[in-house]
Amino acid sequence: MSEPPTIASVVEGYGEVAALPLLVRRVALEVFDCASLELSKPHRVPRNQMIGPTMYRAVEMQRARIMDKGGVLVVADADDDDPSELATKIEVAANREGISVAIAVREYEAWFLASIESLRTHRSVHDDARFEGDPELPRDAKSRLEAQMVEKYRETIHQPAFSAIMNIDQARKCASFERLVAQVGRLLDY
Repeated sequence: MSEPPTIASVVEGYGEVAALPLLVRRVALEVFDCASLELSKPHRVPRNQMIGPTMYRAVEMQRARIMDKGGVLVVADADDDDPSELATKIEVAANREGISVAIAVREYEAWFLASIESLRTHRSVHDDARFEGDPELPRDAKSRLEAQMVEKYRETIHQPAFSAIMNIDQARKCASFERLVAQVGRLLDY
């Protein structure tokens, strides 16, 4: 029997360290019907170091965790940058073919806005929470998300919790989330 694929990751935020493995596991299972998957703890690289030698070292360290199948997934927020240009800069800084880069347009939290109705079951979200329009368009998705909540949004608490319950299909209306799905599929060899 062959080893399951391993996805090691590099992220920019503290919240993503706990949230991304939950989200990747759900995408693997719900989209690709892949239940056998190894996920290593993400390595955090601050955004201002993602296009320098720190990224290269982080990718090399995470790459060492891959046994046979799988690869390294880098996830970052575009903020005001062009997502394609940022992805290219990260790939160049990593100096390694075969890494997968998924850039959240504006912020990871835009994916929560896209699936906000599915988050109503969480005690921190208003029962009538809704977001109209393109969730990737507005700047400061965190504040817009917080406006749908009954408490202050805290990345390290809410990102993992929301990633565990958000509706994957609703989030896929975000082009950047669809790219994340595609990159996970590529690493799983689907």
